Amino acid sequence: MANSQTPLFIVSTGRSGSTMLSELLSLHPDVLSLSELFNALHPLSFRKDPVDGPNLWSVLSEPRPRHTAWLRLMERGLAIDEFRYPLASALRFRETGIPPLLAMTLPLLTEDPDGLHEELGVFVQSLPEDRIHTQYLRVFQWLCTRLGRRFWCERSGASLGLVHPLSHFFPTAKFIHVFRDGREFAVSASRFPLMRMGMIDTIFKQRFGSAPYLTPTYQAPEDLPPAWRGLVPESFDVDVFQRFELPIEPIGMAWSEMIAVGLKLLEKVPAERVLHVRYESMLDAPQAELQRIVRFMDPSLDDPSWLALAAGRVRKNPPKWVSLPTDERARLESACAPGMELLRRLS
Repeated sequence: MANSQTPLFIVSTGRSGSTMLSELLSLHPDVLSLSELFNALHPLSFRKDPVDGPNLWSVLSEPRPRHTAWLRLMERGLAIDEFRYPLASALRFRETGIPPLLAMTLPLLTEDPDGLHEELGVFVQSLPEDRIHTQYLRVFQWLCTRLGRRFWCERSGASLGLVHPLSHFFPTAKFIHVFRDGREFAVSASRFPLMRMGMIDTIFKQRFGSAPYLTPTYQAPEDLPPAWRGLVPESFDVDVFQRFELPIEPIGMAWSEMIAVGLKLLEKVPAERVLHVRYESMLDAPQAELQRIVRFMDPSLDDPSWLALAAGRVRKNPPKWVSLPTDERARLESACAPGMELLRRLS
C-alpha cells in the first residue's frame, strides 16, 4: 500500500533555486528528493487513470523523443545538466531512446541507476490496476523503502504549470513555491540551454512550422538561413547556439505570465498547504529559510545537523540583470513588473 505521507511538490518557473533546494534536501538523512520526475515523464504522466502495473511501467519507461534529440546535441558538445545519466553510457540509447527516469531522476539517487531501474520495473509491473495517483504513491514509497528514507518530495523545473494536474490527482498535496526576482530569471533563462532550446523551438515553429529539438528525426527546412544552420541537430554548433541572440524582454513577459497563471492555480489550494519561498531569502538567511521549509514539510524533519550542513552549502549569487545596458534593463523591468507586483503581495 501507498504510505500515509502528505504528497509534497516543489514548483517554480525554473531558474529560481528549486534545484538548489532539491539538492540541499537530498542531504537530509530522512528525505528522498526526487528531481525532475514529472518533467522526465511529460507529457504522459497522467495518460491513463486508472492504470495497471504493465501500463504504468510503459509510462515510466517509454523513451521520450526529446531526450533522444538531446543526446544528439550532447554528442556535439552541448552541456545539459538536467540529463544526469553519464553521456558515454547513454550513447548506447541513440537508436532506442533512453528511459526517462534513467535520463533525469534515478542517477541522482544511486550509483547504479540501471540496477535500480530494473528493480523498480519488476515492482511496478506487479501492481494491480488502481488510480494513477495511488500508483505513483506506491512508487514513491517503494523508492523510499529501497533507499532507506522515510519522506519524499518531488521537484521538477518550470513546474508551476503542473500545479493543476498535481492538485487534481493529489488533492491533499502540499506545495512549496520557490520564486525569484523576474529580472534575474530572465537573464538566467537566456543563458540556460534547455530554455534557450525552448525559445529557439518557438521561433522555428513560428517561422518554419516545426521545432528542431523535440524529435531526433528533425529535417532542416530548405530556406533555413545559413547563419542558422548551426542551430539544427544535423549540423549543430555549440558556439552558434550559445551566440544566437534572444531578446530578453519577451523572456520577462513570459515570466510574468507564468507567475500570474501559477499563483492563480496555487490560490485554489488551501493556504495552509502552500509555502512561498523567495530564492533571495534562501541566500540571505539559509538556516532560517531551510528550517521554515522542513517544518512545513513535516515537523519531524527538523534536524540541526542537517540544517548546519545544508546552510553551509548555500553560496551568494549577486544579481546580474543590473549589468545590462540601460535601455535593455528598462525594457526588462517593464516586462517583469506585473509578475513582480503579484509576488510583492505574498510578503
